[in-house]
Amino acid sequence: MEKKLKRWFETFGDKENPDEFDAKRLVMLYSIKVPKGKRLGPEDALNIDDIKPPYVVKVCSSNILHKTELKGVLLNNDKECLQDNFKLMQDRFPKENILVENQSTYMGPEFIIGIIKDPALGHAVMVGAGGVLTEIYKDTAFRLAPCSVTDATDMIDELVLSPVFDNFRGMNLDKKKLAQTISQVSRLAHDLGDKLSQLDINPIVFSDGEWIALDVKVMFE
Repeated sequence: MEKKLKRWFETFGDKENPDEFDAKRLVMLYSIKVPKGKRLGPEDALNIDDIKPPYVVKVCSSNILHKTELKGVLLNNDKECLQDNFKLMQDRFPKENILVENQSTYMGPEFIIGIIKDPALGHAVMVGAGGVLTEIYKDTAFRLAPCSVTDATDMIDELVLSPVFDNFRGMNLDKKKLAQTISQVSRLAHDLGDKLSQLDINPIVFSDGEWIALDVKVMFE
């Protein structure tokens, strides 16, 4: 893993913080799945032949943390409207990269997995109810990083939302795979050490039998 991280940092270069595309490539090193996507520059033409519809079109910048509030996300794009919406996003954010991804369909609620850094205790991993209402739900559980899969399972069980894993309304969500993902995120924090300030995977959703990180933010010291 140390060699993979080194290669990632070499590719990342001397940028201050990763954008969403770079952040997703980082978490992929820890077997965390993300939608298939392509980052295109301000002057690039649309070329995403290897990505299946429907599509999400997003502004992709480490300087823009809340894309939705700035109209930086366009959902439910088919092949017919993709070109126009891609150009619309380029015109809206003329100096930024644009990310085009396959739009995942998913079952059940959205979750968040995060890393925060405490000055005294170091990194802690968090799981909770995710999506745009995370701050309202405030349904979260924490452990120091790194944590085991068993610890991560206990974190999930502490959530008010935990009954959704008991076949609630026919939802067949895989708790073990989510716990494994939480543990891997905590391992990433441990491996990055003092370099890492904060990490957010929000939302992470259950799609086609796997937990998929739809948005990832990483901040370095």
